[in-house]
Amino acid sequence: MYNTRYDTPPPAPRYGSQATWLLILACIVVYPLGFSYHNMLAFRYSAFRDAGHWWTLATALFVHGSLGHLLGNLLFLFLFGRSLENIIGPARLLLVFITGGALSLLASHLFYPAGMPIVGASGSICTILGLLMIYSPWKISFLLNFFPMPLGVAALTYMIMNYVMAQSNHRGNTAYELHIMGFLVGLIFGVLWVPDWKKNLLISILSFIAFYIILFIIISYFRLRIIY
Repeated sequence: MYNTRYDTPPPAPRYGSQATWLLILACIVVYPLGFSYHNMLAFRYSAFRDAGHWWTLATALFVHGSLGHLLGNLLFLFLFGRSLENIIGPARLLLVFITGGALSLLASHLFYPAGMPIVGASGSICTILGLLMIYSPWKISFLLNFFPMPLGVAALTYMIMNYVMAQSNHRGNTAYELHIMGFLVGLIFGVLWVPDWKKNLLISILSFIAFYIILFIIISYFRLRIIY
């Protein structure tokens, strides 16, 4: 304990990024195996339900359909995984990654045919993103690659983009619904683990609204300057 009158509180623990690098390495190692053992590693709800392929709830998170798919996920895992691991530690990061990804995969039958194979770490990464937003809504993020913005703004913008793309006829092979499901699992972790979750969630929502109001005013101003 410390004397609150004369001593400063001990600094918050700062963890390394061992778990993040372990997850990145696992994705890289499993990537080539995914092409040879796709039927055993990819998640299919029908195989999980009827044949007991329970392990695919974990293995599918490390399988990726293309090099671009892999590299994109590794980039976001590197950015957000390290930040969250510094706050919650390696064991909890692994728990968040596996739990968020597995629950997202289990929800797949709500949106896709039961026999459709689903792979990738995107659901897990969105869980990390959701929890990191609850911990650090003001953390500056380059998530959308336009310009820096608070993580609360970037994360909620990204989720809205996923929702819009989920309704689109040009969605490709991206499981947008599972991104949203993973993000919601991250928010649940935030409710369970972050004492100030209500305040930080409110900050995220209000900063999101304020950001786009200000952006709208700025764009409108310059449009009027161009017209007149």
